Amino acid sequence: MLSGGDVCRAWFFVPEDVDAPVPCLVMGHGFGLTRRCGLREFAETFASAGYAVVVFDYRGFGDSGGIPRQLVSFRKQLEDWGTAIDFARAQPQVDPNRVITWGFSLGAGHALTVAATDGGVAAVVAVAPMFDGLSSTLAAARRWGIFRFFRVVARAAKDWIGSWFGRPPITIPITANPGELGLLTSPDAYPGYRAIVPRDFNYETAARVALLFWTYLPGLLLRRFRRAILVLPSKIDKVNPPGPTIRRAQRCESATIVELDCEHMEIALDPHRSRITQSTLDFLGQHLPSR
Repeated sequence: MLSGGDVCRAWFFVPEDVDAPVPCLVMGHGFGLTRRCGLREFAETFASAGYAVVVFDYRGFGDSGGIPRQLVSFRKQLEDWGTAIDFARAQPQVDPNRVITWGFSLGAGHALTVAATDGGVAAVVAVAPMFDGLSSTLAAARRWGIFRFFRVVARAAKDWIGSWFGRPPITIPITANPGELGLLTSPDAYPGYRAIVPRDFNYETAARVALLFWTYLPGLLLRRFRRAILVLPSKIDKVNPPGPTIRRAQRCESATIVELDCEHMEIALDPHRSRITQSTLDFLGQHLPSR
C-alpha cells in the first residue's frame, strides 16, 4: 500500500471460511518497532477468532520504504495509519464499517488519534498506551541524569537543525542500558526490546524526536471520545507512567480499563500476551462480534 508516495509493507490475515465481510483490526507498533517485533502472534490469534487483521510497518522502518530511515514523525505515522485503514476497508473480506485500531505504546496514541479524526473507526484498543508525551518524556529524562540530558538535547538539536538543510539524520539509540546514552534507559527497556526484536533490528532513531515527544498528548482526546475504547495500562510501566493514562481513561464514558501487571516491553511475552489477547477478544465480542 502507498502512503505519501512510499510503500508501506503489511501483513493481511483473513480468517478461514469467510462467507461474509468481517470486522478488521488495523495494528501498529510502538516507538521504533516493526511488525516483526511480536505482533504476528497477536494477529494470528485474532484471525483464528474470526477477525481480519492488517499489521503494517511505518515508513522508514522495517520492510517499508521511505527516507530518511528511522525517522519517527508523528505526522507521517498518522498518515500511515490512515493508509492502512483505507487498505483494510477496500478488501472484500472486510466490513468497512467495523474497522478497529489496535496499537501498542506510541502506536496506541496513534490508534486513538486517528480514530478521533476518522469517525468511521468503530473502536480502539490501546495497549500500554503513550497517551501523555510529557509524562513519558519526564520519566525518560529522570533516568538520563543531567550530563546525558544535555547530550541528548544537543544531539537532537543538531539533528533538527541539520534537517532544515537536507542533511541525513543524526541518530541516537532508541534504548540502552541504565547509565548509557539512549532515549529509553529504564532497567527493563533494553532487555525488553531484545526479547521481542529480530536479530537485525536497527536500534537507532533520528535524535530530533527527543525535542518533540513531550508535545504529543493523545490522551486529551479521550474527553470527547464516545466510541468504544479498551485501554490496557500497566501498573508498573516505567516508560509510559500509568497515572495520567488511567485518570484520563476514567473520565471517558466509553472506555473499558483493564490494568496489566507487566513491564512495558513484556506485552508480547506470555502470560501477558495471552491476557491482552483475551481482553481484546472479550471487548470485541461485546462491541463488534466477528460473526
